[in-house]
Amino acid sequence: MDVYRLMDLAFTSGLSGVELPAQEYLRGMSEGELARVRRYGEERELYFVLDGGVVDVPVVRGLIDAATALGARTIRVTASSILCGDRSAMAAGWSRYIAEIADRLRSLRGRAEERGISIAVENHQDLTSEEMAALCAAVGSENVGVALDSVNSLAVVEDPLEFARRLGPLIKHVHLKDYRIHSTPEGYRLVRCAIGAGVLDVSGLFSLLHERAPEATVAIELAALEARHVRFLEDGYWSGYPSRRVEQVLPVLRLRESRSRPPGEDWRTPWEVGASHDALSAYEMGQFHESVSFLRKVDGGATR
Repeated sequence: MDVYRLMDLAFTSGLSGVELPAQEYLRGMSEGELARVRRYGEERELYFVLDGGVVDVPVVRGLIDAATALGARTIRVTASSILCGDRSAMAAGWSRYIAEIADRLRSLRGRAEERGISIAVENHQDLTSEEMAALCAAVGSENVGVALDSVNSLAVVEDPLEFARRLGPLIKHVHLKDYRIHSTPEGYRLVRCAIGAGVLDVSGLFSLLHERAPEATVAIELAALEARHVRFLEDGYWSGYPSRRVEQVLPVLRLRESRSRPPGEDWRTPWEVGASHDALSAYEMGQFHESVSFLRKVDGGATR
């Protein structure tokens, strides 16, 4: 699916914008082609968010230029590529690593402010809400904030709505996705599903965003085709994390107890059982359309 087909899908589905994997879709585009993409989106009243991956200063500088050409106002990045909350391999140097990410963002701050573009750092199953807020404070710019992944907080054992509430006005953009929880002896697996079919309180999140981050844009994200195994009941999982009071973990433990799928239910996605390309495409598009149908029934307040 190229950039034009993606815009067509958003437009025909009644959506307001698209998030573009910029390194795949925009790399090598001429100024003329970027102008064409912008016109195509404007004709369909679509806004753009650019996806830039782990913070890389030269890459993000280029994306700020591309965002300017497209009229985009937000670039989504991540602090790391860590998944499942497993920071054990980086535990000893984690603080130094995050300080380096803050330095990279500070070097981009002036350019982003000059162009009126926000750099939004996603909680990519790696950072707690406290760490996200501290990172933004260390950069010290209103143009650097948070791309809230609505359920990735479960990978760092935080309740999704509490995570969003703590970050509040820092939220610039939202990845709206959902997970089903499958309990394991080590913790739980987070398994993708259509929005509304998992554990996320979507209406509660929209109400919170309406109150605390009314300008935030919201993009439908279908989670990865591989389940995320969060082994938070193992001692090693907590290596490198700051100390946490048990009261902060209790909401997630309660969610695990009350919303876990029935024991023995197959948690594997079609990808994990070796389904064909056509079956995977049908699975993805089916979940997308189910998500859109669900969201049409939900009052999203001022979110777009």
